[in-house]
Amino acid sequence: MISKAPESGNNIQLQKVLLQTAVVSAIFSLVFLAMLIINGYEQYVSSTDTYSVITGLKQELLQKPDDEALIKQIRELDRDYRSERLRQIDFSGLASLMLLIGAVITIGALKWRAYLNGINPIPCSELRESFKIRRLGQSRLALIVFVCILTATGFIIELETPTEWIAQLQAGISEEPAYASTEELAQNWNRFRGFQGAGVTSLSDIPEKWDATGGEGILWKTPIPLKGFNSPIVWGDRIFLSGANEEKRQVYCFDASTGSILWTGDVPTAPAGNRKFEVMEDTGYAAPTMATDGVRVYAVFATGDLATFDFRGRLLWHKSLGIPVSLYGYASSLEVWKDRILVQFDQAGAEDEKSRMYAFDGATGNIVWEVKRPVPNSWTSPLVVQTGDRYQLITVGDPWVIAYDPEDGKEIWRANCVKGDVGASSILAGDKIIAIAPDLHNVAIGTDGTGDVTATHIAWMNDDVGPTIISPVSDGSRVFFLDTYGTLYVVNIEDGKLVYEHDFNENVNASPTLVDGKLYVLSLEGTMFIGLPGEKEFILEESNAINERCFATPAFMPGRIYIRGEEHLYCIGNGKP
Repeated sequence: MISKAPESGNNIQLQKVLLQTAVVSAIFSLVFLAMLIINGYEQYVSSTDTYSVITGLKQELLQKPDDEALIKQIRELDRDYRSERLRQIDFSGLASLMLLIGAVITIGALKWRAYLNGINPIPCSELRESFKIRRLGQSRLALIVFVCILTATGFIIELETPTEWIAQLQAGISEEPAYASTEELAQNWNRFRGFQGAGVTSLSDIPEKWDATGGEGILWKTPIPLKGFNSPIVWGDRIFLSGANEEKRQVYCFDASTGSILWTGDVPTAPAGNRKFEVMEDTGYAAPTMATDGVRVYAVFATGDLATFDFRGRLLWHKSLGIPVSLYGYASSLEVWKDRILVQFDQAGAEDEKSRMYAFDGATGNIVWEVKRPVPNSWTSPLVVQTGDRYQLITVGDPWVIAYDPEDGKEIWRANCVKGDVGASSILAGDKIIAIAPDLHNVAIGTDGTGDVTATHIAWMNDDVGPTIISPVSDGSRVFFLDTYGTLYVVNIEDGKLVYEHDFNENVNASPTLVDGKLYVLSLEGTMFIGLPGEKEFILEESNAINERCFATPAFMPGRIYIRGEEHLYCIGNGKP
């Protein structure tokens, strides 16, 4: 059966349309080719210039390694470079795709036209146009060769650019890591109990009096969607909390000025399988306090779900560490070190060998290092402190206080000195680590040892004081311990001897905070006691209530106190809202 050719007139008209299409798509391709060339040139120039500037600044940094302003300048320059580099990479991919599409359309239109011309040749009156088409056809081979070369070049660039580097670039890290400086950390409240977990701030403008009934000093209060016992953390104008129940895990970002919720981040939950998962009411599903490195925020839950968000509320990555075998429910808060998130994941018994200390890359979630811990389940939080010219990651779990190098996880020293269900976190007081064995004693350990320092570096042990869950605080010469019954114990840091006691006559769950030399103690019933710890007695100056039960430790920022109540987040400030 012989197919019929299209009618001659329609055929010729279609050939004209195909010619026009080929010309337009060829111009389209040439435009994107030019843009690709310009973009490539800009990449080369900007990369060279920026590299030269950063190299010069790094050389300068070698001479001034503690210059925080210079470090900040390098990071900002590097961040701008990464942003521009990502834009250029994205544009190169788009332009290459558009060029390829244009070339395909050009070639396809010409081939179709050539086929139709074989069926119904164009009249002689159109010989000139036909000649142009032949010329265009002759250049077709050159265009095909060029597109092939361009495509091959794209593949080579893709192969030569490691996907891990691209992922890191997109996540915001490169040779100069994107994380807050020590100075920036000290200016914010980025983890449980603030900078280095000390529970100390030198701010002098913190409110000392407010009235919940009349509203004076309560700048705002906002309902918290889901329950949690974790404390607020603050970075600049943003406050972060987490909440959870049996079905949901969420992270909340509040506007520090108004109290409005800027975004809510839903955290995926790994299936529990056949295992029945229950938590104690006093611990709940969201006991661990979050942490931030100034770029990302991190949250971990009783289910072992670890999640990372950027400051706009985008989930960057999520990992399931597995449901921990924990007597009371998982409650260890998070710590950050440079661009890493540190997770103390103690569980089960020591003989089960399930406890771990993890360091995750904050941008990608990859494990940087992991070490087994010879301890059972614990509820203390890890702590990175600077001792002399080195940093130490301090952990507490029956029976060991262990110090690791946060860079690689190698053990520095350990001391056998705690027992029981340890829950109160340690602090650095002067040159000693203070740890607590609940209902037994507190202990001071020197930090300059290596190996097992049990026999050599335990400075003192006080059997009179042994709080269960409340972390201590120190002014450098004394350590202040607080038990859940509201009794304050003041201990000399040099010899560990009890100086005096003070009873607040209210139950307490939150850890105390030293604010410009004054002690702030938040009771379970929501009363904040403020006073001066004198040499021989505690001088109570103010007591203010918010009329809501409070389990979490407050956060302190210039002129503000942020308190998590059982149902609301409060902002306390000087004056009226």
